[in-house]
Amino acid sequence: MKTWAECIYFSEDLYLSLFFFTCSLFHGVHWSTTGDVQYTETHSTLADGGHQFGVSTLCFDALQELLWMGNQGGHVTSYYGPALEKYTSFQVHSTDEIRQILTIDNGCLFLTRNNLRCSIRRGLKQFDYNDEYMEDMQCMIMTSPESVLMGGHQTKVIEIDLNKLQHIRQVDVSEPGCAIFRASNKFICAGDTSGKITLYDHSTLNAEHVLDAHTGTLSDFDIDGNLLVTCGYSNRMGNLAPDRYLMVYDLRFIRAMAPIKVVVDPTFLRFIPAYTNKLCVVSQVGHFQVLDTTSVTPSSMMLYQVNTQGGVVLSFDISSNCQNMAFGDSSGYIHLFATNEQAAFNAYPQATEFSDPVESFNPMHINDELAPFASIPMTYPSEGTLFSDWPARLCRKVYRTPKPVEPELLRTMKMRHNVGYAPNPGTTRRNQVPYDLKGENANKKSHIPESSAGRDDTHINIPKIYRKVEMKYSKLGLEDFEFRYYNKTYFAGLETQIPNAYCNGMLQVLYFIEPLRCTMKSHLCGCEFCLACELGFLFHMLDEQKGQTCQANNFLRAFRTIPEAAALGLILGDHDQLQGKVNLTRLIQNWQRFLHQQVHSETCIREPIYVDVVPEELSIMDNCHQDTSGFFMVPGYEESASESHSDELESVELSTEKPSTESVLQPNEREISIISRLFGTQIETVLRCRCGHKTRRETHSTLTNLSYPTLSADASPIPISFSQVLLHSLTSEQVIQAWCNDCSRYQPHVQKKLIKSLPDILALNCGLENPRDVEFWRTQLQFIKKDPPELQEDINSPRKKLCRYGKLCKRQDCFFLHKSDKNNQNSDASSDSFDADDGLRTSYVPVGLRLSLAGDEINVTQLTEESESHEADDLTKEYEIYATVAHIKDAKTAGNLVSSVKVGKTYHQRKEKVTCSQWYLFNDFAITPIELSEALHFDMDWKVPCIIYFAHKNLNDYYDLSVQNPITSKVLFDESGIVNPKRTNQTFVPLSPEEFPEKGSLVALDAEFVSLDQEQAELKSDGTRSTLKPSHLALARLTCVRGYGPLQGEPFIDDYIAMQEQVVDYLTEYSGIKPDDLIASVSTKHLTTLKSTYMKLRYLVDLGVIFVGHGLKKDFRVINISVPKNQVMDTVELLRLPRQRNISLKFLARYFLKIDIQSYTHDSIEDARSALRLYYLYEELSKNGDDHIKNIIKELYEFGRKVQWKLPFPENLPEPTFL
Repeated sequence: MKTWAECIYFSEDLYLSLFFFTCSLFHGVHWSTTGDVQYTETHSTLADGGHQFGVSTLCFDALQELLWMGNQGGHVTSYYGPALEKYTSFQVHSTDEIRQILTIDNGCLFLTRNNLRCSIRRGLKQFDYNDEYMEDMQCMIMTSPESVLMGGHQTKVIEIDLNKLQHIRQVDVSEPGCAIFRASNKFICAGDTSGKITLYDHSTLNAEHVLDAHTGTLSDFDIDGNLLVTCGYSNRMGNLAPDRYLMVYDLRFIRAMAPIKVVVDPTFLRFIPAYTNKLCVVSQVGHFQVLDTTSVTPSSMMLYQVNTQGGVVLSFDISSNCQNMAFGDSSGYIHLFATNEQAAFNAYPQATEFSDPVESFNPMHINDELAPFASIPMTYPSEGTLFSDWPARLCRKVYRTPKPVEPELLRTMKMRHNVGYAPNPGTTRRNQVPYDLKGENANKKSHIPESSAGRDDTHINIPKIYRKVEMKYSKLGLEDFEFRYYNKTYFAGLETQIPNAYCNGMLQVLYFIEPLRCTMKSHLCGCEFCLACELGFLFHMLDEQKGQTCQANNFLRAFRTIPEAAALGLILGDHDQLQGKVNLTRLIQNWQRFLHQQVHSETCIREPIYVDVVPEELSIMDNCHQDTSGFFMVPGYEESASESHSDELESVELSTEKPSTESVLQPNEREISIISRLFGTQIETVLRCRCGHKTRRETHSTLTNLSYPTLSADASPIPISFSQVLLHSLTSEQVIQAWCNDCSRYQPHVQKKLIKSLPDILALNCGLENPRDVEFWRTQLQFIKKDPPELQEDINSPRKKLCRYGKLCKRQDCFFLHKSDKNNQNSDASSDSFDADDGLRTSYVPVGLRLSLAGDEINVTQLTEESESHEADDLTKEYEIYATVAHIKDAKTAGNLVSSVKVGKTYHQRKEKVTCSQWYLFNDFAITPIELSEALHFDMDWKVPCIIYFAHKNLNDYYDLSVQNPITSKVLFDESGIVNPKRTNQTFVPLSPEEFPEKGSLVALDAEFVSLDQEQAELKSDGTRSTLKPSHLALARLTCVRGYGPLQGEPFIDDYIAMQEQVVDYLTEYSGIKPDDLIASVSTKHLTTLKSTYMKLRYLVDLGVIFVGHGLKKDFRVINISVPKNQVMDTVELLRLPRQRNISLKFLARYFLKIDIQSYTHDSIEDARSALRLYYLYEELSKNGDDHIKNIIKELYEFGRKVQWKLPFPENLPEPTFL
């Protein structure tokens, strides 16, 4: 007599359906009586989100008693123990499914389509990792405890370090990529959808062997020791059919073995741990069978049924101790099969961390008179007091304030590496800080230091022009904000609502350097995020504006994408700016150092060093197009030489660290850029060992950090001029430890800097990041105010400040000095003092400097406005003060940065048609004319200097100031994009040379945007809504439609912009943009970069075309481009009554054109065509006179108010009176 299993095995075609029908009646009951492992269904639960999404992956935790589940909606849930008690539940991705889960020591890894999330087991996120090579990830495997290998339906396999979050390596694989990873002792095996398994070497990831397992596709495979078993599909008459044979391979000899026949359609398979050659095979409909690979007989097979209730099995896993199996189906259910009811997931599990239990209290009966009331905690009332409360006079909160550091300690402190040392003055005990509360309360005045360095004065009166100006937003945004109230000049300010806009002041300083402005405007390269290109675009926009504000949006977008900027801490988050914990003094100085290096690397050219002119065969940096005319000879690299007192010279190698602002030139080439020409200083560093050997090497620096002298502890403060501080900073000596080959050990070396060339612009970082340096400035300012005789030669310090109102001052008792009063002033200053501006004499910063080189020595002399020029040769240069950047402190916030710039004659001639020079204060978008004395005045309580620029006199005479527009007509014929052209659905007709636009040609334009940051608003007590920060929009699509020619109405530009930053809202309802449209791996649109599209639009603006559209003012503002008003025809303004509401394009199209647009979503081509038709209709109506068009617009507003601006049906529209 044969058993049921034997009948099924030998007559499966006849009995298979009957067998599984019977299994379904007795599901959970195994059909084997001889096997070692027997499973029954112990639990079934609906997973979180199961009513919408199926269970896409399951994973038993390798360390704790947890089962992890990920579904098709990006949600993850973990369950504890055999009862599947919910432990954690959180969302990993908003839309993408969870494709694989791996557990590691400190958390779990969750893989989605293009993202890798690491979270601790309690659900808190540790990091998110995404990469340009992560397009369609499918699988991952741990290659070491700190690294993971990821692959997918793509030709790149990447391995990352989980600690550093960096690439370890990336390997090219053949199509169609990888779908499953498994590992053996010798190979990493990767299966793909073509039915093949590739064996890769563990260390090199080189493909060693390829196994053709199935002719159709591979479904799953697993490895146990040297045995590899696969399941999949085969091609049968042009269709894929499940293969009932499991393919078996021996990895020792890389050969196929006899296949194993199964009675189910295999979809998943796993070797059962701890049981040699035991294998579990699962089908999609819920049948699974446990068999022995060594003896495939009916008695060795165990058959089970999972009750999926009509769903299909999507995921499957086995615990490490083989006692549990978990199945996830498309209905959202998790089915747990176990050997017994209390089966554990791991043999030796770690303890799982749970939340603290809530303490329960024993109940108290109301009639129990002996129960103590203290056993039940009392809830304290929110208002009022208790009888047991102490009196208020005994409950005052008194905080013990820390004792301030004595000024004497700060003055005598010396810094050694990161530690400050000062002698003990003997006023306190060693290593103790005593608190004498009685003494502090009785003698408060005696503990207040004489200098304000130890006080926190929150009542400092900051002048209005220096205060940070907040932008007020209405329901119209910034359209009704009066920028001209803060700027009466023709120069353009910069707005502040953009992230990382703290650098606005420095951008203005760089803009008013005429050679830099001309060079940046002429620069253009192929790099997507080039700061030099973005500076050129920004400078062009600042040139075009006449008193209106601009945004540095595109520049800051490129700035945020540079990894070095984030690594240096230059990218600020919204939280940092709101909390006011940013050190703006240090931040802007680091920003300047970074920008010099970045722009230099983007614009430099490389040439041989032994020639005096730029050769024809010079090699230009990749993708850069830079004019090389006028470049001067840069001193070449000098090989390091060792100097000794002995006759024989020997080479000495020194191991030192150089400042980040210096870059060593290679012996065979040099780099020249506008930055190196303007700011570059050639420095020779001499290192001298105590044995007498010297080593020289040349470096180039673009800025100088001021180093302030340190006085001895017992010395009293002395006056030190600014020129002495600068000389000390340029030629400072310091002792460092370095290796000396002659001494064969580390020895103290004296490092000295020798200046070999002088820059055209002297850029100084003031430092002032520690109290000692701030106290030095305060002390020197006090000496200047006292006007000692020993400072009269270098620092001239009158007692009065020039009145800012000048001759217009009406006050008879004005305290300040007027120019008419100068002849009546009796000054005791020496013959070198100047009378131009008495307010300058209270400034520590001079109006000019003279630097001269004499061999290895450099001389620094302070100049006055009346000093005569003594530039006899190239070794002497005279500088005048050009710009200062100051930090305005605020007790409540981090303050703000302002810049004072001397605007030259060329800018005034270009903007205001006058020839003069004037100082201006740039406080973001607030611009105020000031005097030189105001620019050089620094009150260390609220105004602290950060950066000072001295420019070579007559700087513009040494440079070619011609500007050549680098954007040519070729940009309009550029049809290249990021997406493969074969996959692109082109929605525009490119321009032909015959229909190239001319000046005055009509071009209809419309743009769509996505949101990078949500709007921040607050609801006031009166119910009104106030906008604190608007949403940060970014261009996502730009469409330009022909308004002329035979193809009128056809678009010639329809670009989608690839997003490098995270998009928080695609605004699909209003923009028509979907997430897949902006992802290069899946998009079918003409996807390109923002820079490429910006250049096309910029060329059309420069060409002089007339743009037609609806709401173009906002579009151009977000695109960050300046368009003259005479080139804009906005239907919002054309079809609008003064001081009335704006009418939507949809309403205008329904009323005038009798067409329906924007029915389901917005389409920029449709909107641009509708705006073009409205414009032509407006031109036609205008031929009848202005009164006629005004009456038509009045009728439009009357009809709109009648229908409450709701779109009526076409049959309800009135008969047009304008036809």
